[in-house]
Amino acid sequence: MDRRQQLRQLFDRNDRAINGGRGYSEETNDNGQLAWAESYILIAYMEMYRATRDRDYLRRLVEHFDRVLRNRDDVRGIADAYAGRPLAGWGAVRYSRGKWHVWTVHTGMITLGPAEFVRMVKADRWLQREFGAKAEEYRQRIEECIRDADQYWRNGAARDEGYYYSPHLQNVLPLNQQNAMGSVLIEMWRATGNPAYRDKAERLARFFRNRLRKGDPRLYDWAYWPKLDADDRGSEDISHASLNVDFAVRCIAERLVFNRQDAERFANTWLLKVSRADGTWAGEVSGREDGAEYMPGAGGIWLALCRVLPRKVAGLLYRDIERAYADKESLTASQMVGVARLLRYASLA
Repeated sequence: MDRRQQLRQLFDRNDRAINGGRGYSEETNDNGQLAWAESYILIAYMEMYRATRDRDYLRRLVEHFDRVLRNRDDVRGIADAYAGRPLAGWGAVRYSRGKWHVWTVHTGMITLGPAEFVRMVKADRWLQREFGAKAEEYRQRIEECIRDADQYWRNGAARDEGYYYSPHLQNVLPLNQQNAMGSVLIEMWRATGNPAYRDKAERLARFFRNRLRKGDPRLYDWAYWPKLDADDRGSEDISHASLNVDFAVRCIAERLVFNRQDAERFANTWLLKVSRADGTWAGEVSGREDGAEYMPGAGGIWLALCRVLPRKVAGLLYRDIERAYADKESLTASQMVGVARLLRYASLA
């Protein structure tokens, strides 16, 4: 059995093992299960379709997301503590001191895979016969989610920047929490042509890029939660950083703010700082701390860089992260994304 077959069997076996193939799609998001578990399964299905062109993975996404939509707050009639009304999103109490609140990052994470589905189906006439009606339904539902998050949007701090504000934190959201939604905006801009989505994504990208530390010209370092007008201490952990890198990759692919030199600097951040000579991985993009708790899931998300890197650098990144999956038989939801991307970019091995 070749490596591609092994990866596919590993994915499918673990997919079936999580609640009989239903993942976490029947749960609510009270404790973040939809945002930080089911979302990765939806993203992984899209990656598996790209890797195999097997429509069954798109059918699985539809089955899951239909169930997820039935538990949206406006369907359930649960009011957001800050908006004072039910929102098109999935509220949680775990992160807001018991108050029911739809976090922008949760909306971004949960709708990202379906937004990719909408974009792909809209662009592929061969998929439209089976999935066209469902893609149109999802477009409407996702755009409702985006509109209800708009109340937290702010232009600034610089003239050409933008960010999402948190009514609970009374502050700008951490970078990863903004850029998860930024990834959705990019997918929906391409799916709908709405220039407002592009504008927001571009502003988020500038906000992020302007807060990257550029001391070493080969790589990047950045804080988890920079201030509007200043840097913050410390460096982001490689898990939260993966969402920012994933957003940057989408920007590079669409020629928004970031470019392929940026892609190489992100890759070098991994290869020169995160990956250590002793075979372990750092926990922060600075090269500090122990990254064992984040691996291999975080590395699997960083594999998105393979899409926009020169083949030689992509191969180095791929092989370093591949070894983190070498003996994995039981996968978490986030690790399923990594297996799907290992399959998608298997020619780099």
